[in-house]
Order: sequence, then structure tokens, then C-alpha cells
Amino acid sequence: MADKKICALAVSDYVSHSNINPIRPEAAQLIGLQESGEVNVTVLCSPGSVLIEYYGDHGIGTVTHSIRKKVSLDAIRFIRAQIRAHNYDLLHLFNSKAISNGANAAIGLPVKVIAYRGQTGSIKRYDPASYLNMLHPRIDKIICVAQAVEDDLRKQLWGNTDKLVTIYKGHDLSWYQNPPADLSGLELPEDAVTLSLVANLRPRKGLHVLMEATHHISPDIPVHLLLVGARPDDPKLREQVAAAAFPERVHALGYRDDAPEVSGASDVIVLPTTKREGLSRAILEGMAYGRPAVVTNTGGNAELVADGESGYVVAPEDPAALGNAIEVLAKDKILRERFGEEAKRRIRTLFNVEQGVAKMLSVYRELAA
Repeated sequence: MADKKICALAVSDYVSHSNINPIRPEAAQLIGLQESGEVNVTVLCSPGSVLIEYYGDHGIGTVTHSIRKKVSLDAIRFIRAQIRAHNYDLLHLFNSKAISNGANAAIGLPVKVIAYRGQTGSIKRYDPASYLNMLHPRIDKIICVAQAVEDDLRKQLWGNTDKLVTIYKGHDLSWYQNPPADLSGLELPEDAVTLSLVANLRPRKGLHVLMEATHHISPDIPVHLLLVGARPDDPKLREQVAAAAFPERVHALGYRDDAPEVSGASDVIVLPTTKREGLSRAILEGMAYGRPAVVTNTGGNAELVADGESGYVVAPEDPAALGNAIEVLAKDKILRERFGEEAKRRIRTLFNVEQGVAKMLSVYRELAA
């Protein structure tokens, strides 16, 4: 008689995204678990999720319900009813609303609970709000996106630190076969060295540090900065750009569905985060296009970028070190190409979909045993 399959309910949601690029790694992981033959996956998502048809094409069933609040009695009752009705072995929770409502829904039920942790910081053992999230006593396993995230969270746990495990989100180089973005509309000079920063430009993403770093780059080097995710008409953005050594060479491109292709069209990718980072998807995407990266040693980005091999890792909030690293790459095309090839190799060998699925399947087996 064949062994019973593990039944898992994943609670995840992506209503606002108009393309699948931001969610491919998570979806690929769930699809890989389904296709392993050992797991039956069902995904709970909002009725407007862009993934319903996509999951259906890969044999994954979906159930829809909108979770609008961190703590919603309606959502808790709905998730609890799903667990009872289908006897799920595992409840896999992928975002903060899913975690707070899902963990409460599991109280008193035999289902094992898995939570996803995607960045460092914000969880404190003396903060009551943290017990609705990562410190919820009902959580059996926490999947951390990087070792740095695991190490950070370990400091806040009171008891069983064995519930923490690092699993890198997997990427596939085949996702990045679109031609690099056409930048001709920017009318850049032929010798321009383009540097792209792809991020929702919150203060912690370090744009102010990058602008200060431009003062440590020789003005003779034709560096042009491309900002993706920043509204060109944002007064705060304009103020920061004005502080650059060469504001006329800073181009705010706004939000773009083709952000990976913009990275692919750039010579160097950069992310000068100051705190609370995970494993940057934008850097992963740029590396998949064979682009060297300059990042700060925050979160898991130092695990992603091998310093001096596929890019440079500098201290956060150190504009001089950031500017110097950029200048070294901007001056040396051969070095950029060598680092870019190594960047692509790291994605192919260390951050692929297969390793993520295999490690997640091991966690599923352990909890369901």
C-alpha cells in the first residue's frame, strides 16, 4: 500500500502584482512540492490573486478568502474550518497576515504550522506584537530566507531554536531570457556605465547613502544611476537626487514591470540597504542576468554576493566604501564581465529551484512524520 501523501494548506496572496516575476520563487517551490508526488498542496488566496489560474495549470487547487487584517475573526474561522474539513497535516504561512491569523486558527488542532521569515529586524521578545507573528507559540517551524535572518531571529526566541531553518528561495535562469530593457529613451552617452537600483525606496534602502557615495566616484567616469521603484515626482526623491555629485546623471524610472530587464540592461546593480534586509530579489534577478552587484552587509545579501568574486560587499552607511566599490567596477569592463559570469553561476548552482524544493520537502517530511 502506498504511503499517504502529505496534505498542506499554503496561505499566500499576491493581489496587487500585475506580473508574476515577484512571486515566481514561492510559486515554483509550491509547484515543486506538488510535483514531488509526496505532497498535495492547496493554496488559500484572495479571489483576485493573479496566481489562481497559474496554480491550476500545475495541478494545485486553490480556495479563496480575503484576509484584510492582522487579526480577523472571520479569517481565523475560515482557516480553522478548512483545516478541520480537509485534515491538513501542514499549514504553511507566507506573510504577516497569514501568520497571525493562521497560527491562531491552528490552536487546539493537530496541524503543524510553518511560518516564512523574509528579513531581519522588527521581531523583539519583549514586544507583545511579536507573539502574533514569529514568536507565536503555535508555530512549529520557521523557514528563514537567509542564514543572517535565522541568526537574527534566534536571538529573540525564548526556547526551541531548532524550529529555525534556512532555505534559500530558488530561482531559475530560464525566467530571465527576455532581452534587456531598451534604455535608448534615456539618451545616455555611448560610454555610459549604468548602475541600477531596483527597490521600493524606503529610507532603509539607502538611496541617501548612494547619493553621498557619488561624491567618492571620479567625475571623469561616466556613471549613470537608474532608479527603479522611485516616483520621479516625489519631492523627497528630488531632494535626495539634488544631493548627488552629478544629479543630471540620476534617472528616476518609476515603477516598471520589466525591472529584471532593466537590471539586465545595466552594467552594475546596487543595493545600499542600511537595515532590515532579507535576500534581495532584485539582486538575485540582476545576478541571473550576469550582472555584478555592490551590496551592503545587511541581511542575507552578503550570502548572495561573494565579495571580490561576483561583486563587492561593503559596510552599511559607508558612502566612501560604496563609492569606491562602484568606481572599481565602473572603470574595468573585463572585471565586470568576470564578476557577472560568477554571479550567474552562483544563481545556477546555489540558489536554484531544486535546492529549495528538496530542503522544503525534508521539512515537510519531518513535521508530518
